[in-house]
Amino acid sequence: MANRLKNFPPGPLDQYRKAASFDWKKMKVFLDSEDLIEFEQDAFDEIKKNRLYNELYTESLPFDEIRRRTVQRMYSLKDNYNLSYEASYSDLKRPYIQLFAHFTLDPSAAIKYSIGFGMFLSTIKTLGTERHTHYLADIVDGKILGCFCLTEIGHGTNTKIKPILFEFFWNIRHLIKCNLTREILIFFFFFLGKTATHGVVYAQLITPDGVNHGLHTFVVKLRDPETLIPYAGLTIGDMGEKIGLNGIDNGFLMFHNYRIPRADLLNRTGDVTEDGQYITPFKDPNKRHGTSLGALSAGRVTIISVGNIYLIKALTVAIRYAAVRRQFGPNDDEEIPILEYPVHQHRILPYLAVVYAHRIFANYLYEIYNQFIIDQFLNNKSALSADLGVELHGVSSAGKCVTGWLARDGIQECREACGGHGYLKVAGLGDLKNDHDANNTYEGENHVLIQQTTNWLLKFWPSVVKGERVSSPMGSINFLSNAKQILNQKSTVNTLPQLLQPTVILDIYKWLTCYHLKSTFSRIEHLEKNGKSPFWSRNDSQVFYGKQLSITYMQHFILQAVYNKINSAQDRQIREVLTKLFLLYGVWNLDKHLPYLYRGEYVISGKFSELVQEAIVKLCADLKNDAVSLIDTFAPPDFVLNSVLGHSDGHVYRHLQSAFFHSPESLSRPKWWKEAVNWKDNIKSKL
Repeated sequence: MANRLKNFPPGPLDQYRKAASFDWKKMKVFLDSEDLIEFEQDAFDEIKKNRLYNELYTESLPFDEIRRRTVQRMYSLKDNYNLSYEASYSDLKRPYIQLFAHFTLDPSAAIKYSIGFGMFLSTIKTLGTERHTHYLADIVDGKILGCFCLTEIGHGTNTKIKPILFEFFWNIRHLIKCNLTREILIFFFFFLGKTATHGVVYAQLITPDGVNHGLHTFVVKLRDPETLIPYAGLTIGDMGEKIGLNGIDNGFLMFHNYRIPRADLLNRTGDVTEDGQYITPFKDPNKRHGTSLGALSAGRVTIISVGNIYLIKALTVAIRYAAVRRQFGPNDDEEIPILEYPVHQHRILPYLAVVYAHRIFANYLYEIYNQFIIDQFLNNKSALSADLGVELHGVSSAGKCVTGWLARDGIQECREACGGHGYLKVAGLGDLKNDHDANNTYEGENHVLIQQTTNWLLKFWPSVVKGERVSSPMGSINFLSNAKQILNQKSTVNTLPQLLQPTVILDIYKWLTCYHLKSTFSRIEHLEKNGKSPFWSRNDSQVFYGKQLSITYMQHFILQAVYNKINSAQDRQIREVLTKLFLLYGVWNLDKHLPYLYRGEYVISGKFSELVQEAIVKLCADLKNDAVSLIDTFAPPDFVLNSVLGHSDGHVYRHLQSAFFHSPESLSRPKWWKEAVNWKDNIKSKL
């Protein structure tokens, strides 16, 4: 470990690094393990040696050149880490580590690789059978590149009521795309624009008897792999430039009576025989749908980590800058780092708690999801596996939203916390903001997506009322079995030490989740009794009821995962600093929930809100000296961070000056200088 985790170069950041209460190297080993750290370092070393990454650019490149470089890097990534599909699942954490090493440097290339090869392979392996193994071999060999066609321009990502229909005609033994409206026939997703040769299409399946069997998954051939020319019967195009991630070629697709072989239906959860009969191993359609939902969760599980990577990079810049930037002081002779100011601590240090909480939770969720995938590979069709698929859908839906919103806010706060310097492109914060923006809308726009979790949670309230046991494979809802007792509890917190106990924080979030579950269910019930349809009753209850339910449920589950991780720490110093981060994550988010604690009469005294705010300020101050070392634990190498403000040596102004002097044409007169000097001649009317 000591050989791979190098000490940071001496410099202005030493003041805080020497004041840290823990060893950042031990923290990294505790969170990631020595084996995975070594694998991560190997990945970074490989990237650094790769000629395609030698030129890290901050200037704007032509649109097509960005695409070209991204494709080069994607195939380079595949070439470096190409594994057989059996080997890639023998140690599931390694692909995860190598992928996110690349995410920190070039998210477009990493996304193209992870979806075009990884998620594409995983979906076919999870939802397909032996008749699809030729696709798996072609993916591993790099002969084909996949994309996902899930969203239609006309309506969005409603997987249960998708109007895209595949109808089976037994006499031709093909599935044929129905001719519906032009609006509905358009899809868009990654890589469809220019490079995908195959697409995974999610659609409703109708058999000759007219029965709609619900959501199914199909592999559709899109382009000739040798020429990248679309096949006859398809119209495929690129959607053009975006505000970020322009290395990714989002595209649109139209079917024109395009036939696909019956064998290209991924048939693990349901199939159609040659005579048009539908067969499935699941007696309960909801269980079959749950398995499909679990497979669909891969993107959201990944996005939770990706958003956190962006926030880690932003915080690395903001915290290191705050430790070096000096402004004002107690007297005219001394200026102090802006990290010393409580206002600045309050702006950025809660997000330090966020990246730790979300990193721990993301690792936990990834392990659960991997086990689910392995079960599917082993053809496990148990009710438990199907229930896990449904729970993964609920957890990943809310998880993507909660973590995505916090990453968005954190990146923006980091940008502003670096002042005018943070607005420079060479600071790297603007690109992070633009690239992360997509996380809050793809794989489901967050405000819509979080309703999936709300609807799932609402199903359990009748069981709570009946006094029945409530449980789930991951245990995220098990405490609802005690919801009646939890709702009868009142806060006994009167002092700061009483509040700053992990079990107290967890109990408060349990109460909030139970309170919002009961309130949301009652609100919907009330609206329905007054004549509103179930559809509009749920929609009218989402803004101030259902959304809060899903948020508090998710925050409790995140906190529970962090608490479990803390309890496994043997090192006292690591345990203590992680506990402070746990508490800060809890009370900082709790500050936003105070109205509900008072409305539900969990607390009555106004002193409680004062204690929450006092706790936030205290915890930020307590973590101030640890902040640099805490972000050092996650910070990528300097060549990957690629920010003049966040360099590990802390020499901000030296790197700024170098960037200024090396900026193209920074010291030269503009080519259009005559137009500026002779401006009167240029604006005269020519009439």
